Amino acid sequence: MSTLIRCLKYAVGRAFVGIAAGIAGAAVAIYVAEISTNRCRGAFGAFFGIFLNIAILIAQLCGRYMSFSYVWRFLWAIPAIISVVQIGLIFTIVETPRRLCASQQNDKARASLSKLRNYGDIEEEFESIVEARRQEMDLKMISMWDIIRVQSRRITWNAFVLIVIQSYNQIGGIGPMSVYSVGFLAKAFGGDNELATNVVLAQAGANIVATFIALGLVKWLGRKGCMMLSTMGMTIGSVFLVVGGALEDPTRLAPLIITGAILFSFTYCLGCAIVPWMIAPELLPLQALPAGSAMGNASNWLFNYLINTLWPLIDAGLNNYSFCLFAGINFVGFVFMTFAMSETAGKDIDRRDSMDNSGAGDLEITPVGSIRNEKIEKVEL
Repeated sequence: MSTLIRCLKYAVGRAFVGIAAGIAGAAVAIYVAEISTNRCRGAFGAFFGIFLNIAILIAQLCGRYMSFSYVWRFLWAIPAIISVVQIGLIFTIVETPRRLCASQQNDKARASLSKLRNYGDIEEEFESIVEARRQEMDLKMISMWDIIRVQSRRITWNAFVLIVIQSYNQIGGIGPMSVYSVGFLAKAFGGDNELATNVVLAQAGANIVATFIALGLVKWLGRKGCMMLSTMGMTIGSVFLVVGGALEDPTRLAPLIITGAILFSFTYCLGCAIVPWMIAPELLPLQALPAGSAMGNASNWLFNYLINTLWPLIDAGLNNYSFCLFAGINFVGFVFMTFAMSETAGKDIDRRDSMDNSGAGDLEITPVGSIRNEKIEKVEL
């Protein structure tokens, strides 16, 4: 894209970037979940958001000082160089033990797990993984159609919860706050573009701080608590933006607008930015994970497209009251997370999952460790 001169070819390049970002987002989240221990999965998942926010901050700094003729082309050269480096580094990482066991490469799986655990004692964990994969071989993989036609009520419900959680990565308004924030804030500040740009950079810095805080919160408050805190904080931030921009002279309440913008982005990073990327393996059984993850990621990117595409029309129609829409959406999200989302922190993703033959039954979930202990007790008897 750094060498193109036609808009159509530029659009095709953006499409390729979008496809690659979607694949990477899903793959990284599942990979991190599969190599992590139950205790550290939340913290490891939060690093996804940390590096994402660092990248956003770097991109915004580059955009501020490189957004003029010819030099802007280097903005696209930078990620191209980074991508080449990543292609080289990807050969240094190991395949996940769970995937290797699924393809019956147990020796490689043991070596992979040993490397991931710094060559410590892995026997109990490895046995759990192997046992889970043995049980998985007897189970039918669940398709999107199986989820849609409610073959299992619990799987369909958890898939629906996953779709909603994934959608709140975008539907709450973070797209307009990130992509169109300078223009929106400049209008709220009475045309002061420099102040709007400085606020956006402050937001990016606050996002990094918030994501580091989320490392601890995701374990202390749990996934559900972080999503509740995030959606409520975004609701309050949206209200501040609307109240501050509603005056004929918005500059009188500029501090309230700045507070609302930073609060919105800060609380987004505490939950909606990180939980959606780690929740799928904890909500869905192994045989439903590919289909459910695909549906969740589809909802994420669908609302990313819809919100960012419709935002100019929303902003033109509602003007400084535009974030009333997101105040309502985020409040609905808070209610949903409070009453519909279950806590999954510390959940063992190596568990036995089965459906009854009626096609409408609930999941029977038995931890692998319990199965192994039962076998040992029987042998002793």
